[in-house]
Amino acid sequence: MNFTDIIQRNMEPAPWVEGERIPWDDPVFSRRILKEHLTQEHDAASRRKAKIKKQVDWIHRQVLGGQPTHILDLGCGPGLYAAPFAKLAHRYSGIDFSPACIEHAIETAPPESNYRRGDIRTVEYGSGYGLVLYIFGALNIVPTADALRVLQKAYAALVPGGQIVIEASTLDAVDQIGNQPSMWYTAEAGLFCDMPHLCLMETFWDEDTTTATERFYIVESASGQVTHHAASTVGYTDEQLADLLTQAGFENIRFYPSLTGKEEAESQEMVVITAQK
Repeated sequence: MNFTDIIQRNMEPAPWVEGERIPWDDPVFSRRILKEHLTQEHDAASRRKAKIKKQVDWIHRQVLGGQPTHILDLGCGPGLYAAPFAKLAHRYSGIDFSPACIEHAIETAPPESNYRRGDIRTVEYGSGYGLVLYIFGALNIVPTADALRVLQKAYAALVPGGQIVIEASTLDAVDQIGNQPSMWYTAEAGLFCDMPHLCLMETFWDEDTTTATERFYIVESASGQVTHHAASTVGYTDEQLADLLTQAGFENIRFYPSLTGKEEAESQEMVVITAQK
């Protein structure tokens, strides 16, 4: 790809057509994103330890009634929830697309935890879980048909009476992503490149499908090589989220402002839903 491709780019990209996600499964990229997951300076990739502990405590008390169970974490990243759940006598299993994150999760896994690398849309989940976690907006970053498929697979993997906890980006938050102004920055190294580079970013909003598409052009300073990435995020109303869960077979659907059950700074960006098999 070169500068001509940037100049002649499509100014009305259809959602998902240019790419579903940034390259989480690329080994080099995944090592860079792992650093963002592990930092205690921000909550952009994963929550910091203190917040994770509060979330685990709330799930343990409010959702599970203090009863230990086998938990499946879809999109588990580096497995940062495993140890807090293990301290409360839960068994923990995780699935994630990132090779570096899964390697870290395995290296730091508490006893009786296990991990698999794979796309949660296609990989087998197994069965016998009392709780499925599908958090941090993971439901929003795949097309709706795929999100429904994941929910159906989660339903099948749960024991009777088992529950799912979803943390989804709100429609307003996704709308804001799609209507951000274009911007650019330079960096000596960063998430997209280990060398000095220029990042050009632009976003698009598809009102018909309530989907935001983000486009990134990474220009390496030494060679001028251009790399293109794109990601789409779909926004849902509460009614649409409830309908997806109902279609998957779930009942007793409840909404909460956060994974601690309380209003928080990010409450306008995420909504938490629990449902039961």
